[in-house]
Amino acid sequence: MSAESTPTAAAPAAFVEPPELRPATFDDFPAMHRLESRFLTNIFTPDQRRALFEENPLWPRLADRWTVGWVLEDGDGSIVGAVTNVPSPYVLHGEEKIAGNGLAWAVTEEHRGYAALLMDEYFEQDEADFVISSNVGVGATTIWQAYGTRVPRGDWARAAYVVTNRRSFTREVLAMKGIPLAGALAVPGAAGLAVKEGFTSRKLAPAPEGFEVVKGRGFDDRFDAFWEELRAQQPDVLLAVRDRATLEWHYGIPLRAGRLWVYTAEQGGRIRAFCVVREYTRPSGMRSMKIVDFQSVEPSVDLLPGLARAAAARCAGARIGMLEHNGCDIPKMAGFDEVAPYRITKAAWSFYYRTTDPDLADTLAHPDVWDPSEYDGDASFM
Repeated sequence: MSAESTPTAAAPAAFVEPPELRPATFDDFPAMHRLESRFLTNIFTPDQRRALFEENPLWPRLADRWTVGWVLEDGDGSIVGAVTNVPSPYVLHGEEKIAGNGLAWAVTEEHRGYAALLMDEYFEQDEADFVISSNVGVGATTIWQAYGTRVPRGDWARAAYVVTNRRSFTREVLAMKGIPLAGALAVPGAAGLAVKEGFTSRKLAPAPEGFEVVKGRGFDDRFDAFWEELRAQQPDVLLAVRDRATLEWHYGIPLRAGRLWVYTAEQGGRIRAFCVVREYTRPSGMRSMKIVDFQSVEPSVDLLPGLARAAAARCAGARIGMLEHNGCDIPKMAGFDEVAPYRITKAAWSFYYRTTDPDLADTLAHPDVWDPSEYDGDASFM
């Protein structure tokens, strides 16, 4: 739930008739799209939103009992508020858990006083074992703080990054600040940045001997074997399912649009680690590539730097200024964080969850149960 898509539940400026709150259906998706297009930038088309359900590996089992979202409808039958509720599969202690992922909380200005009704339905739903978002923006912080809990592993108010193309990065920073002749000034600016980094920065190391870094086109059957090995190694960790079918569904929209890169570290043709990198436009307008997930079944070898090195080289060639990831102080990401010289402090903590199951709540309170990334929640659907 991005900052742009999350209305503040303030009282209406003038009295309006209370809208009707009801479950959403697929037939509502065009009207929800029209509503969101008034306020948001990156929005799902009706077909994309429908695909998040119909192409979901869970959907054959959940279609008859899952609420796809909730809407507010005024007296004229117009949808004036909406939130979408997408299921995703997890495992913990060998048992399946179903998460509810909220998308695009949007309400018209005159009905903002009723916005919290939508989120109350989302938070209190019976269908999901827990709800989760790694994309909570400033506008949603208050309600997530009221209902939910911060994910207890990682610092989700900061991001780490490396500059991958100094000239592109410098030009975009200068342009963002409104400095004239940003293109011309980018050349000496990039040179100065190179000198600074030459004294202070370390380099991302290549993959260890015996491992090959491969740029993939998507996900193949080897990811099924990788997933079985990963879940066997971490039975006491809450893991979002990462078999081939689920990965293809989750990343389907950015993958088809050419906005997603997949890198694998392989040994004898077997996948030993992978990272997924997604194109991202920062709120400032700067282009970036973001590491949204890294997984490895080689705990004694750090394969992240080699994968990130390949992604950084591709960024440089594509004139993309930075490679980043949200969430600092996550142990398995140290191979990137210790090399990345720069940090961004975000406007809000972005990662929360909620469960109404007391036993699950006790379990999820422990940091060691978590392996958080932006594969969790809705942050990488688009």
